[in-house]
Amino acid sequence: MLSVIPATNKFFSIRTFTVSSSLMAIFTYKRDWFDEKYGLVSRYHIGMNYSVIFYLIIIITVTLSLMFFYPILKSQGLKFAAIMFISQYIPVIFMLLRLKVFSDENCPVKKTDNFGNEYWKNTLGYNPIIYYLISFPFTMIIALSLYNYTTNILSSSYLTSNLLYLILSLTILFILLSPDFLDKVLPFDLRTWKGTGQLIVLIVVILSILRWFII
Repeated sequence: MLSVIPATNKFFSIRTFTVSSSLMAIFTYKRDWFDEKYGLVSRYHIGMNYSVIFYLIIIITVTLSLMFFYPILKSQGLKFAAIMFISQYIPVIFMLLRLKVFSDENCPVKKTDNFGNEYWKNTLGYNPIIYYLISFPFTMIIALSLYNYTTNILSSSYLTSNLLYLILSLTILFILLSPDFLDKVLPFDLRTWKGTGQLIVLIVVILSILRWFII
């Protein structure tokens, strides 16, 4: 990866990566202490608590945005670098505002057996990693649309189309990052692996349609 980064920016990228790696190493080494103090391990699924995973996503986002800011600045200019930098935080900020949704609280689901008895079943819930990853293509469309919108401001038709893509992508992104509301309108349960898979297929279809119109 460093081979594609200009020499003047390698030191900054290496330093950012080293600091983040050191923090992750400390976290891993002292995991038992952190788990005892903050409850890192989930009671509902294998692995860490979703809230903890989300804060790790924030660390990764900050690390990558800092690592690639100067290379993009060098190759594409300040405006493009700034827009790409800011756009990466749009899904993170929105998920942070709705952190309770992307938590372990939504893993237990009340079910009813064949005899009418209610019981609780642990499901996938709203895994923050999955929703962060599926938001990435729309984040890129937002960044490119915003860049084109501000760059070609004198071209009215081009301006209108990019503004449309920007608004549409933002709307889709916010809807995707509101899985609790989506669950009320979609015919499948997004808290299950099957429902999440169906959502991903739906997103692929949406991206294919957007690609057709954009290109």
